[in-house]
Amino acid sequence: MPHSLSFDDASWLGEVAAGRTAGLTPAPTARRRSVPALTGWPAGLGRALACCLVLLGTRLASGREPSWTLATQDTRITITVVSGAPAIRHLQPVHADHDWVTGAAPVPLMPRVWVEGRARATHWTFVEGRRDRAAGTLTLTFSNATPPLRLRSLWRARPGRGPVEHWLEILNRSDRPLTLSRQDSLTLRALHPGGPAHLWWIRRGASNASTQGGTFSRAVTPGLALTLVSDCEDGASPVPWLAAQVGEEHGLYVGWEFSGLGQIAVRTLDDRGGLRLAIGTGPEFRTDLGAGETFLVPPAFVGCYTGDLDDGSYSLHRWVIDHLRPPMPPGVADPTLAYNLYLDAGGPEAREADVLRSAALCRDLGFETFMPDAMWFPECGDWRWDPRRFPRGGEPIERFVHGAGMQFALWCAWSNGGISAQPGALSVRGPTGHPEWFATDFAPGWKPGPFYGGRLCLGCPEAKAWAVEKTQWLVGHNRLDYLKHDIGPIVTHCNQTTHRHHHGVDTSYWAALGYYEVQERLRQAFPRLILEDCSGGGHLKDYGAVARAHYVVTTDTLSNLPDRQSLYDSTFALPPLVLQAYTYDRQYHVPGDDPGAFLWRSAMMGAWQIDPTDTRRWTPQERDSVRQAVATYKTRVRPLLRDVEVHHVLPRPDGVHWDGLFYWSPTRKRGVLFVFRPDAPEDERRIRLKGLAATNRYQVSCQDGSTRPGLRTGADLMDHGLRVRLPERYHSDLVFVEATADRLSPTRGR
Repeated sequence: MPHSLSFDDASWLGEVAAGRTAGLTPAPTARRRSVPALTGWPAGLGRALACCLVLLGTRLASGREPSWTLATQDTRITITVVSGAPAIRHLQPVHADHDWVTGAAPVPLMPRVWVEGRARATHWTFVEGRRDRAAGTLTLTFSNATPPLRLRSLWRARPGRGPVEHWLEILNRSDRPLTLSRQDSLTLRALHPGGPAHLWWIRRGASNASTQGGTFSRAVTPGLALTLVSDCEDGASPVPWLAAQVGEEHGLYVGWEFSGLGQIAVRTLDDRGGLRLAIGTGPEFRTDLGAGETFLVPPAFVGCYTGDLDDGSYSLHRWVIDHLRPPMPPGVADPTLAYNLYLDAGGPEAREADVLRSAALCRDLGFETFMPDAMWFPECGDWRWDPRRFPRGGEPIERFVHGAGMQFALWCAWSNGGISAQPGALSVRGPTGHPEWFATDFAPGWKPGPFYGGRLCLGCPEAKAWAVEKTQWLVGHNRLDYLKHDIGPIVTHCNQTTHRHHHGVDTSYWAALGYYEVQERLRQAFPRLILEDCSGGGHLKDYGAVARAHYVVTTDTLSNLPDRQSLYDSTFALPPLVLQAYTYDRQYHVPGDDPGAFLWRSAMMGAWQIDPTDTRRWTPQERDSVRQAVATYKTRVRPLLRDVEVHHVLPRPDGVHWDGLFYWSPTRKRGVLFVFRPDAPEDERRIRLKGLAATNRYQVSCQDGSTRPGLRTGADLMDHGLRVRLPERYHSDLVFVEATADRLSPTRGR
């Protein structure tokens, strides 16, 4: 971002390229708004007087100190300045009277920096506050005299549902470098739930949601202290999201829009259940800032809501889809139905004819995007079509895919290197090697894996520049519509001393910024490109990644139970629209993974991507099951996902008890209950729905006959529930619910 700290969409990347800034810009950014010069006054004096009027007006309105109120449709926050720091005076759900903050709660600013190795305490002075109503932003500016620093605290409330965001920018105005200490992205120092509360959080479940996932809850009691460490290298670490739920009346959620190492720390303040929340990097964080550089503290957000936890999740989902996630290319169905090719064509032994056969099957089954996965290149780091197996390159496959009206996708772990001597390859040694770009050293006999290897540190400017060029070459040369990246692009440890990080604790910060820049420049060069963030299968399941990719993989064990567990967990924090769920058939040799409706439906609750293992063995009935699932997904499921309330109406899947989710679209007034009987002994279950209007009538139907069709009232469906019967283990059904024009009058009762 330029030193003027404007909000131009392309400004930050341009400044990064020129080497003048040192941090993160929230994505997408708002447009610049400035205080206009006053007519008839010299420009400098006019601007100064305008600033004074902005500040004076807020002081007069409050009587003592300035204050500003920002609001979304859900969340209202009032910001003031107390003792030279921002403070939150009010934090409320828009549609309820409860105030989470009583009195002004200060937001602490960076307490110290180091100059030439010596600690210097900071003393921040408030300079001005500027409100941009069109952009929904408030910018509070503070200064520190020695060393000369400028800090901006930025708050944003975007239109529609969702939270309020906060981030900070720190400008080194001195003529020498200095070292910054930790600055929280957001601190909420005195939250009052207003009743008995529970904290909720989820784990990523990256490699396998059965062993690394989970949904967790803890009562708010005196002495509670909880630290959720967000780590993109740890598939069992929490998603950077936390909710505080008070009964079924109201709640609050927070999150962090960053993929590097960080944490959400919460503790109780008193016996009455007061809470302190801090969101940001770890307490040991420090990093260097050159003269004239600006450091950007990653954004965090806080949202208020009324209702239960699922109501809060829906508010957050709307905001993620409407404001955080990159827009999909016009005219592309979302989620795109993708066919992933790895094992079915023979894996690393696949040849052109095998891939073309699978592409033809992809077309015939009704899928829309065809993706060769980790099987098209000669070796890790040499990211070109294997000339031995694909002597004509990828062009014949691309021509067939586009000629069939499908989108062409490709898998690539472009941040991983090997030992190829081929010009253009990414290698750790040899004539094309750049060992100084990688996060670690390699022994003379080291060899990469089949599709993973040495990992670039994207905190290295030269490595980042290579990645920018390589990714754009991959897309342009192969005429891609969709690019999937895999295998850990963000390192948390690096032993190199020439990279942008200098303290160890700041490695993941600079590596994450490098990755973001690669992704952002790629989308700028190819605006219609779809991006999928796999990264080892759900390791980058966070809001920073979602801001720069259309889909994030939900779990890397492509089996029925982990898929359902992961979608159950992850939909508390992220909308199902962005959660990419894969299906391997017969790969894990567990019940429920045969090619059929039970397996397909386990992934159809998200962005479904089929990954067949051996379609030559499929029976005609199994092929028909795929075609039927594709048609149902396109007509009955996908239209709901853009605006769907996710209701967790049954317990988390465990492989033994019945499980399922109820999806309801308030705009379409239609929904679907996904219901599964795994190894449960009972063949019948009564399931109470949620989110309906008690006095409305609803038409109930189902795909496989598990429940009696007919008209039901909302009150009946929520109070008494649906009686669902699945006579066999490892069977499922889709129950469709649609509002009718018929509405009960008060005299007709239930």
